[in-house]
Amino acid sequence: MELIERSGFLTRLNTQFDDTINGEGHCILLSGEAGMGKSSLVKAFCTERKGDCRIFRGTCDALFTPRPLAPLYDIIWQLGNDTLTQTGNKGSRGDLFADFLLELKNLTEPSVIIFEDIHWADEATLDFIKFLSRRINQLQCMFILTYRNDEIHSRHPLRNLLGQLPIDSFSRLELLPLSKHAVDRMAAEKGYSGEDVYEISGGNPFYVTEILASYSSGLPESIKDSILSVCARQSDETRNVWEILSVAPTGLEIKYLEKLIPSYTGMIMQSLDSKILLLKADKLFFKHELYRRTIESSISPFAKTALNKSILDLLLEAAEPEQETERIIHHAERANEYDLMLRFIPLAARQAISLGAHLEAAKLYCTAITYYKGQDMARLIHYYESYAYECYLTNQTREAIKYQEKLLALFQQQNDVEKIGDCMRFLSRLWWFEGNRNEAEKYGFQAVEVLEKQPDSRVKAQAFSNISQLKMLSHQPHECMTWGQLAIAMAKKLDDMETLSHALNNVGTVQMEMPELKQLGIDVLQESLHIALKGSFHEHAARAYTNLGASSIRLKDFAFAKKILDEGIQYCEKRELDSWTNYMVSLNARMDMETGAWDDAYRTAEQLLANDEHPSVVTIGPMIIVGTIKMRRAEAGALPILLRAQEKAFETMELQRIIPAMVALLEYEWLTGEKILSNHELDRTIEMTEIMGNIYENSEFCFWLLKVRSQEISVDGMYEKYKICNHTLATQATQFWQAAGCPYEEAITLFDGDEKDKSNAIKLVQKMGATATYQKLKSVMLASGIRRIPRGMRQTTSSNVANLTLRELTVLQLLKEGMQNKEIASKLFISSKTVDHHISALLVKLNVNSRVKAVNEALKLEILK
Repeated sequence: MELIERSGFLTRLNTQFDDTINGEGHCILLSGEAGMGKSSLVKAFCTERKGDCRIFRGTCDALFTPRPLAPLYDIIWQLGNDTLTQTGNKGSRGDLFADFLLELKNLTEPSVIIFEDIHWADEATLDFIKFLSRRINQLQCMFILTYRNDEIHSRHPLRNLLGQLPIDSFSRLELLPLSKHAVDRMAAEKGYSGEDVYEISGGNPFYVTEILASYSSGLPESIKDSILSVCARQSDETRNVWEILSVAPTGLEIKYLEKLIPSYTGMIMQSLDSKILLLKADKLFFKHELYRRTIESSISPFAKTALNKSILDLLLEAAEPEQETERIIHHAERANEYDLMLRFIPLAARQAISLGAHLEAAKLYCTAITYYKGQDMARLIHYYESYAYECYLTNQTREAIKYQEKLLALFQQQNDVEKIGDCMRFLSRLWWFEGNRNEAEKYGFQAVEVLEKQPDSRVKAQAFSNISQLKMLSHQPHECMTWGQLAIAMAKKLDDMETLSHALNNVGTVQMEMPELKQLGIDVLQESLHIALKGSFHEHAARAYTNLGASSIRLKDFAFAKKILDEGIQYCEKRELDSWTNYMVSLNARMDMETGAWDDAYRTAEQLLANDEHPSVVTIGPMIIVGTIKMRRAEAGALPILLRAQEKAFETMELQRIIPAMVALLEYEWLTGEKILSNHELDRTIEMTEIMGNIYENSEFCFWLLKVRSQEISVDGMYEKYKICNHTLATQATQFWQAAGCPYEEAITLFDGDEKDKSNAIKLVQKMGATATYQKLKSVMLASGIRRIPRGMRQTTSSNVANLTLRELTVLQLLKEGMQNKEIASKLFISSKTVDHHISALLVKLNVNSRVKAVNEALKLEILK
């Protein structure tokens, strides 16, 4: 089959596969709307490569609640490995993933794994995708994932996944509609008007092909009419079979169709011959989801209900209906059999949770709440508690708050003091995640007040530890340690190791950021982590990893921070702790920015911000990163995002978020000469530094406040690395930032030296691509009478024939000079993997397949001289 306007994409797949053969696996995210030709492209690629590797295909189904790990089990069946099947039957998701990875490593030849339609994937499958993508470079494996990008709305779980994949492990390919020229040519071959076909189809290859296909004569008014016109030409019996299949998103087994229509065989032969229907693994499917949906939408509501009821009855008569819970729930909902649906939801939810599919579990409990009309209060409370907790685990904080508030009202009606206190404590935690400090403290202290006169209990200890945590987050060390010690003493008395881990975490974090108690704090945090790991207290282990990483970044101990964050991210991904994973990923982005890897930091931050469902405590950091890098590079849009970050930061009432936002805005004032911050905002921040905050961030705020506003304030112990009031101190600070690996801070402090230092500083920011900073330092040097200033990079036109970006032009020039990837990375202060991405983009834009050819083509096109 000819691939129209897809040869470049096919070349890209083949090029990437060649790299895979050489020992480094890779993920390909192949996107496009329905009918854009994703499957055809993958099929063509597999046809070309079937002699070079083993190819495995898995498919996600459009069920109401998708079957957990459906595509993975498809591939396990193709592998024919009984051990993997047995591991899967035991329900141990971690063991299954590990065993599958080992099976891939043991293959004697390269492999291609294809997951189709992951926009329909269950959460367990998305978790497996994250698992494999983080290890793909260890394998001779190419992992192709297809999905419909027009179905990935802002709250779609796949959007969150795409923001978490390792940047250096994947490449994106988006298929676009056919050009009008291509449609004209295809239509002319069939004797049709290309203009009309293009207007109706919009260039969608599937639509174009279906309109021009022999079984769809004439030009229907719409694509839906085109499909229905095909249906209308079938016999009544054939249309009956099509209608039955249209209400079965995952296809329908032959054995079931035989019971519904015993003489079905003769009715579908023509459909099979024309490839409208496909038979695979004893199941009948439509060849394209558009057919199924179009026909399903044409059936009357009463007929649709009856068809779903027929399939439902067959599933219930099966030997083990528990194995078909997702399909039973799907058809029960559409057959209006709500009591039956509610009977199977708890079973399906438990199965989903056992596989780490918490989003599916949340959806199931939400469905139960929607359809339950009974009066059993205990049952309703169970639904509320289960749904709120699953929402908490899956970043649906607002929804969790809504149902915790419903629970609080119910517990207050029942006058259950302990449950009231525990509910308030959990609401405090949820409101903190939402970035609302006032509500977090209100519920936190209300929980303490409710439980204060109650006997010592685990719930009471947790309430005390929650207050300690709030004080730790605002860095009020003495209050944190006071409440923390109360919780620690009670937890030890009750032998409550979980609360003990939580309280030690709070106390250890504030101690780690007090210079005189730094080592003690590290030891206490390590103890908290050890207890959490030993007791499988997943969330508390995640907190320990996060706080160790965040504090290490503040202390500029980047080596330890990277080690602990890598461990923590891996731990949290394996256990579906998305909130903590995302938070630690944002910390990694902050570390990348501070160490000069701006491209990596920017890309990670943008991916996090692409998911609108992240709570404020996750998004504030990435917003500051994006705004800061835009600001330093003199790119548009820096100020609005920094102002939004500042607004959100003040809502948290925590200096660990407020000061980075204020520092970024002060730097913006310094670079642009514009006055952005009001005196009220500055005074408010100054007042907060007098009662809370750590020495490192408070000192950074003082440094920039003095530099920009000439306003000097005293803090409780100024961090020496921000003391540059004389040449000696500036030299010492410069040496520190250089040793720490913070090139931007090194340049800023170096600039306070002599003329030679200023010249070296301006060269440093120039290399980093900090255009705005370069211009600022240049203006200062000119104003002080210095005339020998290093020239900035020559601006190259962006209208070159290949539409290369400035960074791609720079990489191309360095390739011309014979530099290798590591040398380019070092020169541009980016990672080698980022260089790889730029080179891949160059090869595609220049339509060549090697670095040498790229340079030669650029010289030929006079992009390079």
